[in-house]
Amino acid sequence: MDQPNYCVVTLAKCKAVFMPEALELTQGFKKEIEEKANPISIRYGVLSTGQHAGAIAFFQNYLSLEHFEKSFEIYQEAQDYRTLFESAHAHIISRNIVKYSPIQFDENLTASPKYLVLTRIDTADSMAEQITGLSPLFSEAGALTYRLGTIITGTNVGNQILGVTYSTMESIEKVYSFLDTHPDYKALLAKVTVNMRDIVKLQ
Repeated sequence: MDQPNYCVVTLAKCKAVFMPEALELTQGFKKEIEEKANPISIRYGVLSTGQHAGAIAFFQNYLSLEHFEKSFEIYQEAQDYRTLFESAHAHIISRNIVKYSPIQFDENLTASPKYLVLTRIDTADSMAEQITGLSPLFSEAGALTYRLGTIITGTNVGNQILGVTYSTMESIEKVYSFLDTHPDYKALLAKVTVNMRDIVKLQ
């Protein structure tokens, strides 16, 4: 599978009583984008933690922004998309574009990811070298995918964001147990500011 260069991250607030229907509608327009456009992959889920806990998070990975443009036109006209956001039960609160940095990591694309941990970092310098250096720890703990990018539109422009998927919460716990005592991780934290870490329960 091709490696994506961009990820479009959309967050939408949704009333709790409408959530089951909202997730069905999200699945519907996800399938329509996959059938009619050319994303590399799409995932979605519900934020379990953080400022927007309970919001739907929708992640679209693309080779180019031109490909996203085509998808955007499709889902704006998709019946499921229109039903979701014309319902008055859900509304978009943010949409950011992230440009990925090249990171060496042997992805496990056969296992089914159940969780995505997003960590947003405020730093003036690229963390690609340090994040690549820490990748064996994540792999050993059971991380499935491991991607670093820079936010180029929307809120927090210029911040970098690390997205890591896992099949179990146990793997997440294991990663941060490793990191707590790792000197390279401690050195990195001394130079940057972590301003968000959220867990998304993937559907």
